[in-house]
Amino acid sequence: MTTLVNDPATDFASGWVDLLPSCRGKEVDQDTIGKVADAAGEIAKTTDTALKLAERFSLFFRGTLDTAGKMIENEVKFIAARRGLRLSDKWERLMDARGLSAPTRPIPPNFALPLLTAAVLEEDDELQDTWTRLLVNAGDAATEMELRSAYVEILRGMSAFDVKNLAVMAGASLSFRGKVDVPILETWNLPKLAIAHNEASGAGEPLSEPVRISINNLNRLGCIASASSTFGGRPVFAFATMTSLGIALYKACS
Repeated sequence: MTTLVNDPATDFASGWVDLLPSCRGKEVDQDTIGKVADAAGEIAKTTDTALKLAERFSLFFRGTLDTAGKMIENEVKFIAARRGLRLSDKWERLMDARGLSAPTRPIPPNFALPLLTAAVLEEDDELQDTWTRLLVNAGDAATEMELRSAYVEILRGMSAFDVKNLAVMAGASLSFRGKVDVPILETWNLPKLAIAHNEASGAGEPLSEPVRISINNLNRLGCIASASSTFGGRPVFAFATMTSLGIALYKACS
């Protein structure tokens, strides 16, 4: 049995289906509609959590709990709608810039739905733009990128600052023309620049706290590896290298 994307009985879920480029103007089976509804339910969980918080801290609200709860619920719905519209507009502009009126590669729901859920709820413009580029590249057969769900999971664990540092390091690594395939990168000048070398020289410079946290997170996510000595059994990241996964993620989001 198939269900048309514009079936009124699946209004909310079908709205999400319409965001999937691979489903536009096509019939979608019931299983896919169910998966879409599950993804849409994640936004509903956000609203439910907000309402529970309103109930827990009801003593701090002036007026009735019902009024406070409705205000929070409406705000969450407004944010999701506003960010969804921005995502859609950005996606269409990027597609137009490539001369595409529609995706040239279908995006499987197990990749697209988590991506869309995170992208719609993302409040940071830079991060949402990164999600949008990932979505566009996924639907463009010319990119030849592999549709790995790991990209979505890794990106969800990154801040805008992490994304910026990853881009600077990946750019320096890819543009390096030295004796080694995987250059050693200075990290202490991030996010301004990351100078690439054939090998590490000296102990390097100390990292600022924001850069240290970001670099450790990128290492945790498998995007970079330490190229420095260890201190107390822990890696020191004055010098680092990009991993194959980190390079692949950078390309997928560029």
